[in-house]
Amino acid sequence: MLTGFRTKALRPFSALSLLLALGACGLDGALGQNEGRVRLTLARDPGGAAANLSATDVAHVAHDDDDDGPPAWSFTSASVTLSSVMLRTLDGVLVPLDIALPVDVDVVRIEGGRQVQLPDGTLPVGEYDQVVLVMTAVRGTTNDGAAVTVEPPGGGWTAVVPICPLEVVEGGTANVAITLNVRRSFLRHGGWWSFQPRFASRLDCETN
Repeated sequence: MLTGFRTKALRPFSALSLLLALGACGLDGALGQNEGRVRLTLARDPGGAAANLSATDVAHVAHDDDDDGPPAWSFTSASVTLSSVMLRTLDGVLVPLDIALPVDVDVVRIEGGRQVQLPDGTLPVGEYDQVVLVMTAVRGTTNDGAAVTVEPPGGGWTAVVPICPLEVVEGGTANVAITLNVRRSFLRHGGWWSFQPRFASRLDCETN
């Protein structure tokens, strides 16, 4: 009789334990078949991306408002809202990265030399050679305390970033490192600001 009683008491506990175990597995972000993880990191570009600018694009943003004042591009805080990330396959098909978005990226932190790692995303197995970033909001505070909100163009800002061929394998994690030239992305034109994101691959494909 005691054995039967113990068996009846354990049955619901065992079922509950199994459900909790299955739930924990799901919370771990289990990958589906033919999928791999992609880990995207943003870092500072100290100057390389400036080559994408022509003289008419910049009303020189690295100037001082006066000889004794701080640089005109100085921000005490600035964030860029990233709303979409896509990668392009070698045959030219854009595939959305399955990632928790939107996310606000602290670009002052990047300018200070720190890296910002986005949440891990997933992609179908394959090779990719381009990252496409879509941003929909820019907000900041300048060094003199002025609040800055840059209105996006229709659909937001889109940055197309060629990368070294990236292989996504089933169950694996592929790392992508992209730089942002923060100073050259925030352009001052008289009393107003514009945002022209300057991203580049951190890796030189010719040497890797």
